[in-house]
Amino acid sequence: MIIKALGKEYNIKDITYKERRELHRLNAKAFWDGKVEPESYYDILEKVGEVSGLNESDFKGLSMVEIDQVLQEVFTAYMGISKNEDGD
Repeated sequence: MIIKALGKEYNIKDITYKERRELHRLNAKAFWDGKVEPESYYDILEKVGEVSGLNESDFKGLSMVEIDQVLQEVFTAYMGISKNEDGD
C-alpha cells in the first residue's frame, strides 16, 4: 500500500484484521470521553510504526513532529478514515 505524507510516498505493509482491531482499541482508549490521552495516542503511533514496516531509514532527515505526521497518515489509511478537504 502506498501513502503520501509530507510530499513523499511511503510503501507500507497491508494491515491484518487483528492488527486493525488492535489499532481501533488503542484509538478508543486514546480518545475516550472526548478527551485526548497523550500516552495512549503515542501508543497508537508506536503500533502503527511496528505494523507498517517503516523503519528509521524511512524517517531520515525528519523531525519527531514530522515522523508523527507520517505515522498519523498511515493510521488514517489503515483505519479507512477519510479527510474532509474543506476542514469541516
